Amino acid sequence: MARQHGELVQWNDERGFGFIAADDGERRFVHISDIGRIATRPRAGDRVSFALGRGSDGRLAAREVKIAGANPLDAEARRRSAPTPAAPSIGVRGVTAGIIVLLAFADYLLGRAPAWLPIAYLVLGVVGITVYWFDKRAARTDRWRVTEQSLHIIDAIGGIAGGLVAQQLLRHKTSKQSFIVVTVLIAVMHVAVLASLGLGWWTFAKVLA
Repeated sequence: MARQHGELVQWNDERGFGFIAADDGERRFVHISDIGRIATRPRAGDRVSFALGRGSDGRLAAREVKIAGANPLDAEARRRSAPTPAAPSIGVRGVTAGIIVLLAFADYLLGRAPAWLPIAYLVLGVVGITVYWFDKRAARTDRWRVTEQSLHIIDAIGGIAGGLVAQQLLRHKTSKQSFIVVTVLIAVMHVAVLASLGLGWWTFAKVLA
């Protein structure tokens, strides 16, 4: 199939994907992995040529993309500029998630909460990680997204530990300030309630009430 031409009209450098307005009037999704290595990052307004192929979702997408006028990055330059792989970082979010789960187990061991409480945090945490992963993947493939309100609701009802872990590991929802503020408030609320239970300041029945 002949190569097509167009313009990169939208590019999310943090997530590594964007959209090409092809000269034939169609709009094509493009992922960074389908763009040839170049000395500079892709930018909106770049003229490109590409071949049509199927994306991970089975829909037509731009493949083997070449940016007009971009200097290719040779193998030696890639080797010199390649960053040293960093060890996975737990980060503040990971530490906070661990504290929340540990507090839930401590409340149970101290007789302040029923056994299902820590189990609920673990189960809902797994649900939270799954939903965040789904939303991250949807963002990359231009699919239906999970609303921010839904993510906050899952965090609020007990999935906060998983939500924090997913944010840390997936680097998802970590740049929008309003989302971060709500996440922090939810995490603080859970820590405060669980700590109060453990210290005997509240009874479990009173919290539920």
